[in-house]
Amino acid sequence: MNTFKLLSVFVLITFIVTFVPTLSAQNTLTPMTEKDFLTSGFYGGGLTFINGDAYIRIQLQPEIPIGKVGLGFNFVLLYNPYAENAEDQFLAEDGEVWDSASTWLRLIRYISYGDLYDPFYFRLGEFDYLTIGHGSIMSGYSNHDRRGLHLNLRKTGNKYGVETMVNDLGMPTIFGGRGFYRPFQRLEDNNLLTRMEFGATYITDIDPNYPDGDLHSFDAVGVDVGFPIVEQSSFRIDLYNDYAVQTPPVNPHETMDGDDTSGLPSDIGDTQQEKLTWGNGTGIGLASTKAIFKFEYRIFSNGYIPSIFDYTYETGIPIFWGYETDNDTRRGFFTQLIIQPLPELQLLGAYEQYDNITSKIYLGVNASGLVPQMGFRAFYT
Repeated sequence: MNTFKLLSVFVLITFIVTFVPTLSAQNTLTPMTEKDFLTSGFYGGGLTFINGDAYIRIQLQPEIPIGKVGLGFNFVLLYNPYAENAEDQFLAEDGEVWDSASTWLRLIRYISYGDLYDPFYFRLGEFDYLTIGHGSIMSGYSNHDRRGLHLNLRKTGNKYGVETMVNDLGMPTIFGGRGFYRPFQRLEDNNLLTRMEFGATYITDIDPNYPDGDLHSFDAVGVDVGFPIVEQSSFRIDLYNDYAVQTPPVNPHETMDGDDTSGLPSDIGDTQQEKLTWGNGTGIGLASTKAIFKFEYRIFSNGYIPSIFDYTYETGIPIFWGYETDNDTRRGFFTQLIIQPLPELQLLGAYEQYDNITSKIYLGVNASGLVPQMGFRAFYT
């Protein structure tokens, strides 16, 4: 099968997976949801051990909408009917007793107001799937049990606005945002051209945990132009061109501390000797609260990492696409579909073809929290 046919098949599959379930069953991405239920979320259980004693683990993550306000909870109960002390029969998530305000406050996973593309939107707490702009720098990011802030402000009519984020209000290390302006936007009767949007993005990680102890931050700056095709409060489709510049990233093999790196490409170039890396992507993208789809033509300098702030960034090593080339720049096509059916589960499929490199298809599963104290990542190429 040649490259064009393979690419066509993959795009068709991702289109079907993205749109058909939405049209046929609107709530298929939300587990445990029925018409008469007021809540949705993740419900599960398991077994955990504390000081050698077995505890039954019950986990509930209900999400309760109250008008424009959304409340998400994370209730974890550890139960051992044979514990010597009555207070030790029922413990919280990390084995602590229910005797402090901080333990009870951890039950609140997030508080939100509005929908993602409303004139005013915020989410305080955990980020399940945060994307800034078209996702060239931050796409599908999760802050994993931290209490961060995601705030979007838009002038009524979407003439201009900002998207901002902080990963942890108690100890912020990753923060930034994007501003946009639509110079031709009208109060009504807008079309593709009058909705043309110019944007600029800046996101930094001031504590990237480099293996050599280097304290310098990791910074990414981008500019973009977009043409929104479909705009709804929680869903949009855009044509866009993004250009971004990054400070040099660290070779992922140096951060693995002896772990198995056989699944990662072996050569991403000596990025530490470069002052900056850059990348440009032109394509079409779909963004919603539970799914991301994009199809792009890309041009990258050696060592540039697209969408580096993703769902893997806080848990270890980001997923690196197409770094086996020794060329100074890489050119080619990339398409990706990411679905998050549960807060703890991400499903990924991607196709890439750069220059004369062999075409590749990636299938991935990333799970954390489905099994107590265990994370799971599996990728097939």
